[in-house]
Amino acid sequence: ESPLRIMTEIVGQVLAFVGEDPEINATWVLRFTSIQFGIAFFTSITRTESNAALALLGLYSAYGRKKEATKLYFVFLLLSIVTDFIWMIMYGNQIAGAETQEVQNEWQDYAFPPIGTAKFVLGMSVISFVVKIMSTPFVYKLYTNLVGDEDHIMSARNAYGSSSSGTRPSFVVGGVGSYQATGDTGSYQNKDEL
Repeated sequence: ESPLRIMTEIVGQVLAFVGEDPEINATWVLRFTSIQFGIAFFTSITRTESNAALALLGLYSAYGRKKEATKLYFVFLLLSIVTDFIWMIMYGNQIAGAETQEVQNEWQDYAFPPIGTAKFVLGMSVISFVVKIMSTPFVYKLYTNLVGDEDHIMSARNAYGSSSSGTRPSFVVGGVGSYQATGDTGSYQNKDEL
């Protein structure tokens, strides 16, 4: 069998394991992103840390149940997994090089954090990497099962009929449309989007 077919089968089985309920998936995404955010405090000791910002985007997308924000988080999560994998390989090699320099008493010429700190940060990065991989199917299922913002607006228009009185629903919360005048809608402040 081809490796692509095997990967497709594995991904299909993992996605079948994760349920379709957006509320449950959002709860799991909140848990995973909270863990990522907490780990980012420790990994920022020696590494430039973008995982805290990524976790905040994940918290926003899961807590707000925003389809577009969830899609953006999913894309950045995949990119982050790839870059973290590359970083861990490179940093692991740097730790090995630093240990060699330390054994050969050439430590003063090697600009690197203390070995114990570097190993701790690498270990926390591995944990964060595993958490990201585990969260990926939940984020994907959350994205695919959320109703988009445009679907809310269309359902509100259908529920309230076409508006001839100069008002239109700007967003829907719990099935109830909020109305605004159709005059000045060009401002970014009048839109409920990212």
